[in-house]
Amino acid sequence: MTIVSQVYLGNPASNNQQSISLFTENIELLRAHEKTILECAEYFFCDIAFASCSWPYVTGDGPLCLGYLLLGWRERLLLESCPTCVGEYLVTSFSGSPLSGSQSWSGFCTNCKTMQTSKNKPVQNPLIEKVTFIIKLRKHYPQKTWQFEEQDAMQFTFGGNGLKPVKRLRKTSVDLFQAVTLAELIKELKDGKIRPKNSPRTQAETALSSNDIRLKLF
Repeated sequence: MTIVSQVYLGNPASNNQQSISLFTENIELLRAHEKTILECAEYFFCDIAFASCSWPYVTGDGPLCLGYLLLGWRERLLLESCPTCVGEYLVTSFSGSPLSGSQSWSGFCTNCKTMQTSKNKPVQNPLIEKVTFIIKLRKHYPQKTWQFEEQDAMQFTFGGNGLKPVKRLRKTSVDLFQAVTLAELIKELKDGKIRPKNSPRTQAETALSSNDIRLKLF
């Protein structure tokens, strides 16, 4: 028997040094405003271009938004020891196999102030704990949904001219929030122009309840 599985391959911009520099230069600012970010959906779902998780066999891997990272650091599930100086290491990406438990990760060391990558080293948090945590976050704080929309199509038939018009359902994704960019978030925090509280959980529940019953969470 052959098992075929897909894993998240990462954002094409994951090597964007400008994004990494912007993030690392302002990491203390972001952590200092953790409460503000977690209480505002537009901040919570801010995309971090190089942050992601990947594993086979189980759904739930993919990009990691800023809110997921902050919660992971707060719960100490996305913290490791720096492979260089053994300082506190903020994990921003990780990957591995739920079957073997092997994993690799990358992130920012708060002590030596550098981005580091480590593979198959002793870890504080087993991969399965990270995977379970992220899957729960995606269910509790959904960023997108999908829905079925009717569209016109043609179907083969033995009568008439061989075709007849029919309605088919097409699955489309729906963004629940318009998240700010990392640059926009940092500017607003520095300028003190903080957006009103807009809980990502409450907003998601409102959006889902107001849509068609066929709307499902990713």
